[in-house]
Formats: sequence, C-alpha cells, structure tokens
Amino acid sequence: MSDYKTLETDVLVIGSGGAALRAVLAASDEGAEVTVLVKNNFRKSGATFYSVAEVGAYNVPDGAGDPADNPDVFREDILKAAQDMADPRLVDILVNESESSLRYLEKFGVHFERNEDRYLAFRACFSSKPRSHVLKDHFKPIMRALGEEATRRGVRALDRMMVVGLVSDGTTCHGAMAIDDEGGLVCVRAKSVILTTGGASQLFSKNLYPADITGDGYAMAWRAGAELANMEFMQAGVSIIDPFINLFGNYLWDAHPNLTDRNGVPFVESYLPRGLTVADVMQEKERHFPFSSSDISRYIEISIQRAINEGRGTDKGGVYMDFRRCDFDRLLADKTRSFGQMWPLTYEWYKERGTDLYKDAVQITCSAHAINGGLRIDENGETTLKGLFAAGETAAGPHGADRLGGNMAMTCQVFGARAGKAAAERCREVGETPVADGIDAIRAYLAKFSRTGGEDGAAIRLELQAAANRSLLILRNEKGLSQFLSELTGLQERLEAVSAPSRESFVQAIETDNLIETGRMMTRAALLRTESRGSHFREDAPSSNENFAVSYILSRGHESGGYFASLGTL
Repeated sequence: MSDYKTLETDVLVIGSGGAALRAVLAASDEGAEVTVLVKNNFRKSGATFYSVAEVGAYNVPDGAGDPADNPDVFREDILKAAQDMADPRLVDILVNESESSLRYLEKFGVHFERNEDRYLAFRACFSSKPRSHVLKDHFKPIMRALGEEATRRGVRALDRMMVVGLVSDGTTCHGAMAIDDEGGLVCVRAKSVILTTGGASQLFSKNLYPADITGDGYAMAWRAGAELANMEFMQAGVSIIDPFINLFGNYLWDAHPNLTDRNGVPFVESYLPRGLTVADVMQEKERHFPFSSSDISRYIEISIQRAINEGRGTDKGGVYMDFRRCDFDRLLADKTRSFGQMWPLTYEWYKERGTDLYKDAVQITCSAHAINGGLRIDENGETTLKGLFAAGETAAGPHGADRLGGNMAMTCQVFGARAGKAAAERCREVGETPVADGIDAIRAYLAKFSRTGGEDGAAIRLELQAAANRSLLILRNEKGLSQFLSELTGLQERLEAVSAPSRESFVQAIETDNLIETGRMMTRAALLRTESRGSHFREDAPSSNENFAVSYILSRGHESGGYFASLGTL
C-alpha cells in the first residue's frame, strides 16, 4: 500500500505565471495531455500576476518607437548588457521571435497601448532604442487572456499543490512529488516536466515579489541533479515602500527628484566619490531601473543602502523622495523623452492610489527583483536533466550580468512556447509514461524536518531575509558573503528542528529551506566572482576583470551533496 496518490500526464507544468500559461497552450496545441500544479491558485498567482508597476513593458524591435530599431540592434543591446554572460543562441531566438509572441497575445485579446496609429513604446533599461510596448495594469492582461484560454480548453489545473521534489534518477526527470491541500503526498508521473516557478526574491526582506516566489524551482532542480548558471546576477533597484510597494520607473530619474534621510537631510552627495555630483548620477540612472556596477548610477543604490545601514533610514527601512521644485515644464515639453511620454500615465496611477507626486513625498528603498540566472537550458528550454524543461525566470541564458527592462515578460512568452512545444514532442518520443524513479530521495528530504522541534519557522525566515539584505542585496564583499554562508548553515540546521504540525507551517518550512539553498548558490557564485560585473558588485573588487568573462556553472556532487563550480560558456 503506497503512502502517496499517483497521477499520470503527458506534460506536467509547475507554476502559473506567464511562462507557465504560454507553455500550457503550446503543449496543448501539440495534442499533449497537460496537467498544471499550482502552489496557490491557477491564473491568480505567481510573479506575472503580481503587479509592482503602473505599466508593463514588453520589448519588440518593430520600429514603433524608432524606425532605426530592428532585431540586430536589439541583439546588440542584449549582449552589451549581458557582458558575456548570456547565451547568444538564446538571444538570437528572443530577438527573432519577440514580435510573433506579441501578435500571439493580441490574438487572445491582450491590448498594447497606442499613440494614434502606432504602438506606444518607451526606452527601457539598458536599451538604445524605445522598444518597450506598454501594457496597462502591468502584466495582468496577459494572465487574463492566456488563463481564460487555458480554462476554455479544459486544461487540468490542481490548486494548492506544493511541489516538494522532482522525481529523478540523476539523469532524467520522470515527474514530481507534491503536498496536496490536505497534507497528503501526490506523485505526478510525466513524460515531460516544465518548471516555471519564478525566482527567489523572497530571500530578501525588501523585495518586489509575491510571497509564493521562494526559489522552489532552483532548489528542487539542484537537488535532482540539474545544472544552474549565473546565480550571482540578480536585479535589485529602487522601489517605493510607502504608501505602497511599487517599482520606481527608471524614466522618473530624469526629473532629478530630491532624496533625504529620516531627518530630511540630503544624503546622496556624502557617499559620492570626489568629482561626481548628484545630477551626474541621476542623469545616468535614467537609463535603467536595476542597480548596475557598470556605470556611475550605482551610487544611487549604494548611497541609499549605506544610509539605511548606518541608521539614517526611516522606521520602515527606507529614505524619503519627492518631486518638489522639479522643472516639469521643461520635462513635459519634450515628447521625445520617455519622461514626457510616461509621466501622465504614472501620475494618474499614483493619484488614483492617493498620492500626488507633484507635492507628496514617498519612501523608497533598495529591493530585490528578478534573478538573471537559473537552470541551464538549450534552444527549446530543456535543461541538463533530460525531460526537464524550464522557462521564464527559472531559466538562465537569455539574460546576463544585466538585463534589458521589458525583456522578462517577452522571454516568458518566447521560451514558454518553445518549452511547451518541445515537451509535447518529447512525449511522442517517450511513448509510455516512465516509472517514477527517485521517490525515496524525496521521502528522505521531507524526513529531515522533525516538525516537532521548538524552532519558530517564521522567525527563521525573518532572520534569513535580514541577513540576505545585509550581505547579498547591493553591497557584497568577501567578509559579508562568507559570514552569510555560515549563517545559512546555522539557519538550515535550526529549520530541521522547526515546529510545523500543520500543512501550512510545513510548507513554509520547505519554502524557507528552498530559499536557503538558493541563497547558498547565489552566495557561492558571488564569492567566487572576485570582480564587479553588471548587477554583481563587490566592494572589495569594484572593477571588472576579463578573466571572469565566462559564466559560473553550478552542479551537484551526488555522493557528497556538495557544490562544484566551474567557469564555462552557456
């Protein structure tokens, strides 16, 4: 008598965001039986559903914003931002399939904003051309359109299923094991599995992600034997934290807003090297939202984080920002600049939420956002573990040290479609659903949690997030990273003695364990990369080094359970 239920399917999709839904439809188009496992609720969870900006950006080099834009220019922008950390094969796919991915969305009713007879397009982070097509209400229109189509097709979606492990023999993935809504175990046997579980920004106390994005895919795939890459590269940047949480659009720096500490004292200048002015760094910051060590805009985030670390932050962990005395007449008169195009949308969005940006101050901080690394994939999204595919933020390769704003949503669609199609094609090759080898390893993993100890799981999560904010978010150095690794080991040991009598508390403990494992991967890679490159900044090695112009590949030693890192190409 088995202690778990068993289900069978052709293609198993784990996740429910934009990449997941696109993969579901692509696999369905190929005639595969598709099952979706969702930690929370289908069509209403994941990073794509979670709005953290007034608009969503979707990159397409169709010339809407500049007739001189084209796929070749787009490709060069991506590779320049990536700084040798992206896979050129995957970049070629992105630039050539981005426009068709937009047309696919429009076919199902997704509306992109227009300026008369042309798409409204602005120049987003690290781009040389205005190619970010605009979606109101962030990316919810994509979720609505693709989710409704998946439901119309009758796709089997199982809610409240916490996937705890990939069923693998170390070379091939045969399915996944999950905890259902009642706390029982369910094994889903599958011919192909697609991971679309997003990133891991809940590792940090300040983040722009929903509570259910906890590094599950990274940790499960690593335990199952897949390789990961570029885990040291993560987007972090300035966000609003009060009166609500929202990403701070890079075009807004064009106004040169005022930044002050908890006592109303300007602070940025006190953290600048000699010869730089606040105006200098804000002008450069207008090019991109995320923190990057590649230009002088880095001093915006560095100054904010240092001010907070030194006790100059507010009780909510931020600093103050306002637009008072900014020259709006000049800014709004120039309709060629992104500020002039986007300010009306931004202002109205904030005003509807009770904030008048002409006169009200808001609180900002540095927040974690998307991870640029993940599972190594090929052109069809298949990982180094046969039968396991990945798309969206879970996968590495389309991005690098820095990532163009407006690329992630598009990447989810392009590689979600490719992964879904390839996964369905593999089902025809496999034939019968394989025996699910590797279940004992998942049982052993779950058994390591005593669940009856005296440790407080919520307190461990908070300690983890605070430590990550301090040592891994913006300011990294050997001492802090080494200390964080030691803290991770201690937190993981305490977690195994956590009190988790209920299904919910047990799921939270597993999520925290996944965050710890992901944090360990990120920290090991950050320690090994003794240089600064894009989103990875080492205070003790602030310049880039040509010896590190290749990616760190993380793999697992199955017998020892240890980490093996090697420099190599994707």
